[in-house]
Amino acid sequence: MRQIHIRQWMVILLSGFIQQPLSGMMNPFGVAYFAAAYMWPEHRNLLPVVTLIGMAAAIPQTMLLKYLGILIGIMLITYILEWKKAWISQQEMLLMLSLLILSADIGYGLAVEGISAEAVLRQLRLGILEAVFAGAAFAVFFMVMKVFLKDEVEDQTPKENANEENIIKCRLSDMASSFRKISHMLSSEVPERADLSDGEMSEAFSELTENMCSGCGRREHCWEKEYYDTCHSAYSMLQTFSEQGVLERKQVPLSFRRRCINIDAFLKEANRVMQMASINLRWQNRLNENRMVFAGQMGEIAEIIDDLSLEISERKESSQKVADGLVKKLEKKRLKIKKISVTDEGSHGRRQKIYMMAKIRRGRCITVKQLAEWASEASGIRFVPEKDGPELVTKKYTLFELVEDTRYQLIQGIARRTKDGESVNGDSYAFIYLDSGQVLMSLSDGMGSGEKAREESELMINLLEQMVDTGFGRRSALRMINSVMLLHGGRQLFSSMDLSVIDLYSGICEFIKIGASSTFIKRGSKVECVTSGSLPMGVFPEMDCEGFCRNLFDGDIIVMMTDGVVNRFPHGNERICDMLSEMELTNPNAMATEILNEALDMPGEVQQDDMTVLVCTVCKKMASVL
Repeated sequence: MRQIHIRQWMVILLSGFIQQPLSGMMNPFGVAYFAAAYMWPEHRNLLPVVTLIGMAAAIPQTMLLKYLGILIGIMLITYILEWKKAWISQQEMLLMLSLLILSADIGYGLAVEGISAEAVLRQLRLGILEAVFAGAAFAVFFMVMKVFLKDEVEDQTPKENANEENIIKCRLSDMASSFRKISHMLSSEVPERADLSDGEMSEAFSELTENMCSGCGRREHCWEKEYYDTCHSAYSMLQTFSEQGVLERKQVPLSFRRRCINIDAFLKEANRVMQMASINLRWQNRLNENRMVFAGQMGEIAEIIDDLSLEISERKESSQKVADGLVKKLEKKRLKIKKISVTDEGSHGRRQKIYMMAKIRRGRCITVKQLAEWASEASGIRFVPEKDGPELVTKKYTLFELVEDTRYQLIQGIARRTKDGESVNGDSYAFIYLDSGQVLMSLSDGMGSGEKAREESELMINLLEQMVDTGFGRRSALRMINSVMLLHGGRQLFSSMDLSVIDLYSGICEFIKIGASSTFIKRGSKVECVTSGSLPMGVFPEMDCEGFCRNLFDGDIIVMMTDGVVNRFPHGNERICDMLSEMELTNPNAMATEILNEALDMPGEVQQDDMTVLVCTVCKKMASVL
């Protein structure tokens, strides 16, 4: 963690006081100051927190999410740009700030006013105006900070021999800390309220009496001579509406009915005022729920960045003697090796990986597959070429990556059946092979059947595949998908998710179930049933994610199915276990088809749901070690 000097503290704290909107609509100076201060890495840990506090105190709640999005955009884009180079320039930050403000103004304005040509032009003008103000303010703030922090910048200039890996880890740690603090600030739980507060009742009372009594000819009689009874009666009526949801004439106190000359209009206005207060209460509860979901997403981003930092930490370089031994043996095979590194990667150093800068010394070119075979002979461990790498070893130095081959491989089979009367199957599945040597068998069952169920389950599977391919941890990806389903703009989405995560190096399988049916593990004639009682995704902000781990061995079979299959069997899981125990088939496709046919042959009503069966056989490779 970098040391923060007194002048840097002053810059950070000033960010909280400068967040003042212009005309109640724009905050160009606040975001410009944040962007200028964010140019100094020493500020990035505390600056977002102080800025958010200042914005929450000065900016209307309806505008807070817009400017919070701009801050998060600045942090994320800065991180992406600095990933490839050492520093972000002033011009890049200025361009980034202007584009973020312009896009946020247009998007926020159209969301509030609706999409029309007039609204687009109006929001475009406002966006350009705010971007110009912010750009000018950024230039001024940056120059002032550059002079003000000159001594600190010179004292903390990174040394030329600084370790690049440690610098990256520090930046990742700082960024994760910032996102985590934002998450903690937003995640203070506010319980859902069913009734209006005393303050809200007072506001409704003031609005009602001002609208109905201010111009009434009997105001003096009601609010001076009969003040106590009038006040008590009005509050009593509002309380009756709060409890029953409607206010009728017979519920008005008799003394008030006799005294008020506009009793029907008073009742109508009282119902209107309280209905508006109730609508505002429901929206406030919804905003609080969305705030909790947004806070969870910020926390997940912090966890993802921490996972990336941990992955860097777990990459351990093996003994130099191992690398030297490889060089000595490989150079006897017409190879010239310029650099070589052997690392232990993954959790607990699960697999070895060779990074090699090499070329062929003489003769014809060879394939990378041949290079991997030579490395396997030299090391005694089976290596294979990394995906998407070069295919030939030529007479020019090229970087090659060889990864330790997995001990196990999978053979899978699928059988499906669409619900009677529907044209498409609402279940979705995927086999996702990760670079880490793990395979994700995923099965999602959308609520109901038909096209809508298929859209829900496909959304789940596609999001999961994209996120894990990008490097997200599977649990983090699932929590992010759950929040996306909660915040879906249309109808609320519900879908189950069944995951079997098989490590092809160790044979360990983790079963993650979210509202999913049982999974079965067949080993010879013995069958184990893995069950869970969790709810589907998209129901609650806090996802109930149950996980179970099992060791798999050569010949083990995993059977996953949706509830449309399980519910066809009397006594459900028990009957399926007996059927699998007696089954002698070993081909996964044949097994999946047989299970589906057995379910369809069961007596009962016509098929009530979509049906999908996934079968996967774990096989040990013959030559994982030479």
